[in-house]
Amino acid sequence: MSDYKAAIGKRVSTLRKMNGMTQENLAELLDCSVKHISHSERGIALLSLEKYLFLSDYFGCSLDYLLKGSSPSDVSSSLPTPILEILRQDESEEQELLLAYLNMYSKIRNMRK
Repeated sequence: MSDYKAAIGKRVSTLRKMNGMTQENLAELLDCSVKHISHSERGIALLSLEKYLFLSDYFGCSLDYLLKGSSPSDVSSSLPTPILEILRQDESEEQELLLAYLNMYSKIRNMRK
């Protein structure tokens, strides 16, 4: 039964990393402890429904995606398959490189605005 908690936590973790955030940043945004964020990302605990609603708006994904991992409008529907494959892997060096690249791209894009 706790597999769903781990799956939800992994999606939150992926979205957090894709947006260049640390657990500390997310904890501050959600007004909770870093320990609670860590526990929720590892499937030990869940966030409140209000926090999941906030995250779905903040990250631009559906609540259905966050909680169930499926939706026609989920964040992954617009990503190319090779990127999705990297993101779905367990913590890998390739995933960290991709996330670092996305963070760098985001910073460059924000500088151009």
